Amino acid sequence: MSRTPAYERCVRHLVSTILTAGLTLAAAACGGSPSSAGSAQQNGALAFFRCMRSHGVLAYPDPGGDGLLPKKTPQQLGGGASEYESARGACIHLVPNGGRPSPAQVAQYRSVMLTYARCIRAHGVPTMPDPDSRGYLDIGPGSGVDVESPRFQAAYRRCRSKLAP
Repeated sequence: MSRTPAYERCVRHLVSTILTAGLTLAAAACGGSPSSAGSAQQNGALAFFRCMRSHGVLAYPDPGGDGLLPKKTPQQLGGGASEYESARGACIHLVPNGGRPSPAQVAQYRSVMLTYARCIRAHGVPTMPDPDSRGYLDIGPGSGVDVESPRFQAAYRRCRSKLAP
């Protein structure tokens, strides 16, 4: 099935948000004090970001003070989707807990995605589902949610701020 640029942009934003939330939450969970959690987050993020560059995602930047992933497409970061996924697979071990969130972090992420889904529905997309128990949304081709429709695109522009971790 051929995917359109609008669908790909939406999926990339959601994937970036998921990765950002997972890495940020996992990193923040490590360490005994807020300063050590921040330090673990920054050190893990810095090692991850540098590893991404060494594995072919050439424009991957160093983290800012928040340690968050950049909100850019793989192409903007100097590679394609397959190069990005390959690099991510090689580097994810550098992030505390392998980037996997705890059950509490999953619940927090699901809450963010539930707020986002409700916002999309409130802005004219009644078929937008709630996230599953892991926080994943099943949208796109075959799901009943046409992410290319003008109505969805308008709702997405109004609601994407709800995706911020």
